[in-house]
Amino acid sequence: MTIRNNIRLAAAVAVIGTAAVGTSLPLYASDAGAFIGGVFATKLLDNMSDRTEAEQQQAAAAQAQAARPVYSAPAQKSSQQRLDELDKLAAGGYITPEEYKKKKQAIIDSM
Repeated sequence: MTIRNNIRLAAAVAVIGTAAVGTSLPLYASDAGAFIGGVFATKLLDNMSDRTEAEQQQAAAAQAQAARPVYSAPAQKSSQQRLDELDKLAAGGYITPEEYKKKKQAIIDSM
């Protein structure tokens, strides 16, 4: 980053120095070339800066996306686990015997 700032400063000094010399001396073709070169260097540095900022934004977005937690669906219970759970519900009186029979048959049919 320091090198880029030094290059930008040098380009600015070249443009300002060319403009200062150009006002006190008659203009020659070489002065115009130096001025145009300074303008070109400034434009090039601005484009480099814009590209670097865009790359930094892309990197930050990629890092933020990578930091997001990934959620997966809970694992399906096995038929045996479902039957055990159904037995506990029936033993605790949470479901009726008819509901127990229907659910048990549905679990068996899904095997």
